[in-house]
Amino acid sequence: MKTPYSYNTITDFLISQPLTIDVEIDDAYSGCFSVKGVELEATVLYAGISDFARLSVELSAAEMLIYMNMFLAWLRESSFSERFCVIERFLDNALVLLFSTRFGSEDPFADALLAARWMGEHDSMKFCPDIGIASGTVMAGFTGTPKEYSASVFGRPLILAAGCARLKLRGRFDSIITFPAAEWRGRSFEALFSPLATEGSEKGRDRQEPRWRLGEPREVDFPGSGRVALQDIAHIIPSMPSLSAETKVREWMELIRAKGYYKKKD
Repeated sequence: MKTPYSYNTITDFLISQPLTIDVEIDDAYSGCFSVKGVELEATVLYAGISDFARLSVELSAAEMLIYMNMFLAWLRESSFSERFCVIERFLDNALVLLFSTRFGSEDPFADALLAARWMGEHDSMKFCPDIGIASGTVMAGFTGTPKEYSASVFGRPLILAAGCARLKLRGRFDSIITFPAAEWRGRSFEALFSPLATEGSEKGRDRQEPRWRLGEPREVDFPGSGRVALQDIAHIIPSMPSLSAETKVREWMELIRAKGYYKKKD
């Protein structure tokens, strides 16, 4: 087995690798800028906040800030369980986990599925993130101005993974993982999503009923790509949280106000 590397962020990866492209460009219209990045094959796991627009309307701005940080803190727990990924913020409402053999993974797509499974089985607050997975060539690189540069990832897999998350199968499911059907490639569903052994079972022979189901491929109209066959893995046994994330956010906001930490200035 390959030894996992200790990359936590895209920046960690970039500063430790020889660059695929490293050039200064003097453009007559845009001006001078540098292009520095590393190209690699990777699997992208996109996890976005479900109903982001609705939440932004129904929660106050301060409550939405609390919700976003609570969501990101929970998602980062999934990356701790996976050794072969790095973390990337995607806009303001999603987190991207990047898996690659460059990070020590032997099967990046399988590792992304396992991370998504963790999210589905440890969502006690019912965040129910929109989850999409896609693989291909990406470019990790620096963008910005001389005042500040940041690292990010670019490429079709990011847009494809985000699109898969938004085009997920509709229904009364606890969690849905969506990906291009071509990526399944005859993998063993039982190996990746086998039922968990019940407490006290002998050598795992007493197992829970399967919580996940692999759906049949379905064709959708994918913006910019025409008809694309997608496949879904659904978490079929609903869990009832003792407290939803929205309720918890409002409780935190009330406590912040009561303690005098909310100091609004007109």
